[in-house]
Amino acid sequence: MNVLGCLLAVLAMSLTYLCSHNQRLRAHPLGRWAKIAAWVAAAGALAAWIAGETSLPGIFAALTALMFGAVALPYLTWLVRPAVARKPR
Repeated sequence: MNVLGCLLAVLAMSLTYLCSHNQRLRAHPLGRWAKIAAWVAAAGALAAWIAGETSLPGIFAALTALMFGAVALPYLTWLVRPAVARKPR
């Protein structure tokens, strides 16, 4: 369940990042459906972590996984596509 929780947390944060106007991977941000899918994936990550652990450690593990995804994805984007390589909008 912990692996599933990590995967769902990364999926949730990836969709959240791609919905942002500040994202640098796509020409235009994703639409409303992706925001809803991100919320569903985040809730699934929380449920998977709570099922794998007990309630309070599961909540904190899910929040930690979500925070890690929120911090790591912009840096990974920067490594893949540096600011110099970006085209101006």
